[in-house]
Amino acid sequence: MDWLLVAIFGALGAITRYVLDRGIMRRLNVDFPVGTLAINLSGALALGIVVGLATRNVLPTAAVVAIGDGFIGAYTTFSTLTFESLALVSEGSITWGAANMIGTIFAATTLAYLGIHIVQ
Repeated sequence: MDWLLVAIFGALGAITRYVLDRGIMRRLNVDFPVGTLAINLSGALALGIVVGLATRNVLPTAAVVAIGDGFIGAYTTFSTLTFESLALVSEGSITWGAANMIGTIFAATTLAYLGIHIVQ
């Protein structure tokens, strides 16, 4: 049954990521991938909160699977982060490409840690 939760919530996460990314990029009209950055950082914080709630036994396992593996797993995207960082590098923006990759990983890790401790 977990696979069905992952499939349903994963579809919702992927759709949310697509709509949010397009909306952010259209609104800001910038060359830097701000949409992916916002998605990955908000997803890291949300996953930290889910993990924190799970470790306190506030969320049942099915909710952790649905939200964490399904929704947030499809909502966030390491492959798009990598692709967009490499695109910045190939366009001659080596500094921005490296900053995007390294900065996102550092900030996402920090936000996940913060999310865990928000609920504790």
